[in-house]
Amino acid sequence: MLCRDRGPHSRDSLSHLGLCPRLRYNQRMPIELPRVATVKQQFPRPQLESLEEYVTQKLRESSFISTRMEGCSIAIAVGSRGIAGLDRIVRCTVKVLRGLGAEPFIVPAMGSHGGATSKGQAQILLDYGINEDIGARIVSSLDCVHIGSTADGVSVQIDKAAFESDGIILINRIKPHTDFHGEIGSGLLKMMAVGLGNADGAREFHTWVGRLKHEHLLRTRAKLVLDTGKILFGLGVIENAYHETAAVELVEASQILDNEPVLLKQAAELMPSLPVTDLDLLIIDKIGKNISGTGMDPNITGRWFELSSIWQESPYVTRIVVLDLDEGSHGNALGIGLADFCSSSVVEKMDSKITYTNAVVSRNTATARIPITFATDRETIEQAALSLGNGFPARDIRLIRIQDTLSLASIVASESLVEELGTNPQVSSVARPGEMIFDLEGKLLPIRTH
Repeated sequence: MLCRDRGPHSRDSLSHLGLCPRLRYNQRMPIELPRVATVKQQFPRPQLESLEEYVTQKLRESSFISTRMEGCSIAIAVGSRGIAGLDRIVRCTVKVLRGLGAEPFIVPAMGSHGGATSKGQAQILLDYGINEDIGARIVSSLDCVHIGSTADGVSVQIDKAAFESDGIILINRIKPHTDFHGEIGSGLLKMMAVGLGNADGAREFHTWVGRLKHEHLLRTRAKLVLDTGKILFGLGVIENAYHETAAVELVEASQILDNEPVLLKQAAELMPSLPVTDLDLLIIDKIGKNISGTGMDPNITGRWFELSSIWQESPYVTRIVVLDLDEGSHGNALGIGLADFCSSSVVEKMDSKITYTNAVVSRNTATARIPITFATDRETIEQAALSLGNGFPARDIRLIRIQDTLSLASIVASESLVEELGTNPQVSSVARPGEMIFDLEGKLLPIRTH
């Protein structure tokens, strides 16, 4: 009532007391933010010059690619990750198989992604350029075949269409996992143990996580799949820090268990990283399932999780801010729960059904929690800076901004880090610091990559 009255008790006269916070918030002066500079990083950059020729040669050299393929129905398992050149690799595989008289078809091997629906999973493949123009039909179904149980009593499933084929070829990127550290991570073994089992297989796998270790589950479930004799070989894709294809290794079924740890080491050595290990603010322009299994890669952010728990490892980051959800994620905002603050743009683009289905099936519900949210990028960053504590000078804030956890060649760093970065051999250049630039709607302008 006092706020509606004019006179000695009007809201103008009470604003200095901190009353009527909504009005005061809307009329507040912008909060001071640190000056920032564009920073260029350089990483090892091995890259295949001719992807199609290389993959074709690898396939033709394989003992499993021969005249024995005549008339065979071959399932090509493809996942939900945004792999560089994925459509080209699949197209080459289809072309070689057809040249030998085989009948290849594509099956989504992505567990519960795509909202755990056949239509949603087919759409993910279509968005990656994998359609029937590639020379093979897409057979998307959640139907599975139970092939047995491990010695621990864990049930194992395989996509029905793939199991009824004459053989299965796996195509997946090999990289450190986002859920755990180990000798194996995300790759061919995970595709067999989780992705190829569709939603039922993913649910069964994650049900046992906690009672049994991730790596043990992946190995034992994958071995049961290998024992069926259905797996012909896998194409393990390794990317460099620039999201380019560094290598594609053809691994025959009998060698996957032994060879994947070697490939993982190669992949880990090529991963990008932040140039510092101690940050107050990490701003991530966008997250998404096409970027990382958890939207943002914990191997980059240091923000790890398990079930309902979240903790921070190196790099040590006090606050993580997320500004947007990538369109290629199809509304799946899994991973947003690892942020402390986010812009309303993320929440508006989030498909709760798809996100929550993925979170429930994986049992990692912490990754789907919505953090503190503000209407614009500017408000979100300002409030995150305020949360560092009263009297924390903007000039002292240790801040890094990245496009996403795959793209670290061009980043932005606060002025307080400039001197430190100048002595880092990973850093090739640091521009002159300037103000953060927002448009009239409070949206942060894109990072300059050239």
